[in-house]
Amino acid sequence: MIEILEEPIGNTYKQLISLAFNICDEFILVKRDQIDLSKSSETLIEELKPYIKEIKKQDEWPGTRLFGHFADVYYFDCQQELKELLINKADRLYQWMQPELLEDLCFFKSEEEWLITISHENLGVIKTTDRNEILRIREIEGIMIY
Repeated sequence: MIEILEEPIGNTYKQLISLAFNICDEFILVKRDQIDLSKSSETLIEELKPYIKEIKKQDEWPGTRLFGHFADVYYFDCQQELKELLINKADRLYQWMQPELLEDLCFFKSEEEWLITISHENLGVIKTTDRNEILRIREIEGIMIY
């Protein structure tokens, strides 16, 4: 498991998202019921609609467990159009937070957690033991990992 020590911003964020799309096959974004949406997050949901694979009402997802609340967890396949959308909608990894965007961008590889973000905590973790993946992560300019 690799902990991201500093938030990936700018080109580092773009390279990390590109790598996640290269390695993973699915990602999620979360809309929490108890937090209002801004105009920009409503627009984002409209842009994402054609790509939504599934929406589940959940009280937990990687890194987060709610007590007495639920959220809509949006599931997507990793597609080139969505990579561009994620790169263009945010300039940093922990920017994925309501009300401006959806929350807690997480990626999955073969149904296993790969990149977990907990935006409110400014926390990101990559779960891999694959040597090639670790080398590719370390090649990202500006990535600070432990």
